[in-house]
Amino acid sequence: MSEVTHEYPRAYKAATEVDPLVLAQALDHIARTAARSRSQTRRTRWIEQRALIALSGEDYRDIDVDLPKNPGPGTPEKLHRRMTYHIAIKHQLAHALMLVLPMAKGYAAANSVGANAEKIAMAEAALNSVESEGAAR
Repeated sequence: MSEVTHEYPRAYKAATEVDPLVLAQALDHIARTAARSRSQTRRTRWIEQRALIALSGEDYRDIDVDLPKNPGPGTPEKLHRRMTYHIAIKHQLAHALMLVLPMAKGYAAANSVGANAEKIAMAEAALNSVESEGAAR
């Protein structure tokens, strides 16, 4: 007897040897697990849709799964990009403050302005905080 070759050999073997109820339960479990994933990605949404299509007994076609390319504002990739942007802005501001601070100190000392001393101390503390964060990375 000749061996049957199939495009998806594991699927063919499962279809011929495994109880359909077991396969359906597995697909249902896969769909539920993907839907409950803490981080929804295009891949987990595709896995969920693919399992649900198989459970309904339909043939899979790429065109049947409509996944948005832009999943929303809370995705880890977008949050990472936003954090990176804000960190870069913080470092640019710290650099600008580092350039301006000596001039502010000189002005305060030359004009005996005591109220600005507190503001200068706050600016120095903020600058030291940013510099220590950068050193820790």
